[in-house]
Amino acid sequence: MTPLEAFGADQRWRELAQHQQGRLGRVVQVDRGECEVMTDDGQIRVSSDSQRAQGDVAPVTGDWITVVFDPDDALVVGKVLERRTLVVRRDPAEHARAQSLVANADVVGVVHGLDRRINPAQLERFSVVGWQSGAAVAVILAKADLRRHPGRDAEKAAALAPGATVVITAALAGEGLDRVAALVEGNRTLALLGPSGVGKSTLINALAGAEVQATRQVRGGDAKGRHTTVARRLVPLPSGGSIVDTPGIRAVGPWDAWEGLAAAYAEIDALDQDCRFAEDCWHQDQPGCAVAGNVDEGRLRRYLELAEELADQDLDRARRRR
Repeated sequence: MTPLEAFGADQRWRELAQHQQGRLGRVVQVDRGECEVMTDDGQIRVSSDSQRAQGDVAPVTGDWITVVFDPDDALVVGKVLERRTLVVRRDPAEHARAQSLVANADVVGVVHGLDRRINPAQLERFSVVGWQSGAAVAVILAKADLRRHPGRDAEKAAALAPGATVVITAALAGEGLDRVAALVEGNRTLALLGPSGVGKSTLINALAGAEVQATRQVRGGDAKGRHTTVARRLVPLPSGGSIVDTPGIRAVGPWDAWEGLAAAYAEIDALDQDCRFAEDCWHQDQPGCAVAGNVDEGRLRRYLELAEELADQDLDRARRRR
């Protein structure tokens, strides 16, 4: 198995690269103006200057690309191949703009450290982003050795993220690592999302069997972490497959994520389809509403807040287009 095959290269990716008359590679990390890229012959650095290379689509970690020579015989990104999945959030610096985080993940792992209580709104928001990407979603509960009854947290997480795989782990104790490794069987890619200090880098180090990602202790008072991972990076695992470590995201804003919203709140979406008020109902005070009174009030409130946020984004984009 070549390094690129361990990263998930298959016949379809190779055919696409051949059609574009370039050398197949996968983006390991994006730096300013350059990318680290894995190829069949090993890892190389290539220019990612969008004016000379891939045009309007800037590469992100996880992208499959073609590598070509420019007129000066320098290696550049020739083409970003069509993405199978894409993790996107609202750009925190600009309300009406998307920010692409990770491409071609097979599973999005929402990581929550059990050194703190589960935050329903945060977990649900990350789940919306995960489902919208087109990948499968897993909730990874880390630091289970710091919790007396982690099974109860798993039950709560399953209720907050219907359809997601829930995995309990304690990386330093070696617990649950086999279940996380199962998520990348068949040379698949797992992208980890979560705030700083929840244990993403520690989990990757345990799976890789080496200190491939730097870690720092969280604050003792509130269990909040400091940014240790500063760039999204694709990390290979010894048995094949890969994991993307991402910088901590304290607040994630979904972007154009109506499908992700429906998947993350599947039970509300199912009732919404039966509501006699159809698109005009906000499931609050209307008599005869199929949703209000039939789901958890807190979960419905958070669903409506996210729906309103997405509706405001739609209106904002429409105004900008006009």
